[in-house]
Amino acid sequence: MKPCFFVTLSLVALPASLVAQVPNPTNLWLVDLKWTGNRLSAGTPVKLTRDEGSNSQPAFTPDGRAVVFSAVRDTGRAAQGDIYRIDLATRRETRVTTTSENENSPTVNERGEYVAVRWVPATLFKEFGPWIYAKDGTPKQGVLRGPDSTGYFTPLPGGDYALTRPKSKTFTLGLFDAKTGAIVDVDSGIPALPAVRIPGERAVSYVHIDTAGAHHAIVRLDLGTRKTSSLGPTLVGRTAHAWVAGRRTILMAKGNTLYARGMRDTTWRVVAAFANPELRSATAYVVSAQGDKLILVSPKRLSLATVLRDSLEAGRSGADIAVMVLAWRDAGTLGDLDVAEGGIGGVADSRLQIKRMADGLAIHGLATTMFPTSFRAFARLGDAQRAAGDSASSVASYKRSLDLNPRSTDAERTSAAAVEKKLGVSP
Repeated sequence: MKPCFFVTLSLVALPASLVAQVPNPTNLWLVDLKWTGNRLSAGTPVKLTRDEGSNSQPAFTPDGRAVVFSAVRDTGRAAQGDIYRIDLATRRETRVTTTSENENSPTVNERGEYVAVRWVPATLFKEFGPWIYAKDGTPKQGVLRGPDSTGYFTPLPGGDYALTRPKSKTFTLGLFDAKTGAIVDVDSGIPALPAVRIPGERAVSYVHIDTAGAHHAIVRLDLGTRKTSSLGPTLVGRTAHAWVAGRRTILMAKGNTLYARGMRDTTWRVVAAFANPELRSATAYVVSAQGDKLILVSPKRLSLATVLRDSLEAGRSGADIAVMVLAWRDAGTLGDLDVAEGGIGGVADSRLQIKRMADGLAIHGLATTMFPTSFRAFARLGDAQRAAGDSASSVASYKRSLDLNPRSTDAERTSAAAVEKKLGVSP
């Protein structure tokens, strides 16, 4: 049996009924970076946000004195993302936008204007797209000449942009030319993240996804020639990375550990292991243009979905992992993790997509055991069993889903109708 990092987690014993019943906010953390010769060190992370909702997609202002980010502070169906700003000297937080739309992936240009992806759920990727906002948060104008399926963007010199756009099951990197208004796709199979400007070069980097084994690779795109070259592997299973200006150094984080390597290196070295228990699922998202500050993004509690995914990527089987998680549950030691049904199902679906059927079935089965009254969990298990060719088991799971479905809302009735249709055409 291959070892996994999480077996040494200190899990707080809580009754199983209390597991994952409270929100799990995502916070931003500021880390000072310092070089001593060729050795990089990281200071103690300072928490910038205050456990309020989801805070993500941070960017430094050009002078490095403030951070802007997207935050969802409300709950319920009316929840939406807005642009927020934190002054790093005073720690004062300001809400920048109060529009009826969502704003995501904000940046600040040299004129002090904000640029963000503007959207509403009903017309996602059909209207709006990247927009420029005045300093007071008022929308001014769209960046592109028409609506476009942009999810993330990276500002480039001369008003150009690198655009991350959903195409089928993957995302595609496109280059927008401000003079002509044309968008040219240059690569695909990338994560839902903005490309990263490489300091001192007319180039950006991004990650190629390895769907089979999560051994992703960092790719350099020359903006002049549009030629790509590999910069070596990411940390297994991780895709977000940041560059340190003037040092040709890449940063990534996994678990509670910050790693670094040179542009041409293939080995990641440990920079720091953070002791704070709220930094057990950290992402190294962005470094200031001055190269002296890093922003980490991390949920307050480590999610069970992350534990499952990392364990699978480390080589453990889905069946083995399911047995271990249920042992944790029976011992009442899951209280320190965020246990969400959707996250477990998402991990299972990702295994099915790469034809790891046994793993997907085991994790979907785990979801129904952890959430025995969930009609959604049983419907997803039925889908997995059907995809694996197990007709009898899929029928049983679908019937169980219908038994559990209260059909009290439109969404529940729609789900029941979908399951009934599958039963009618079950192989």
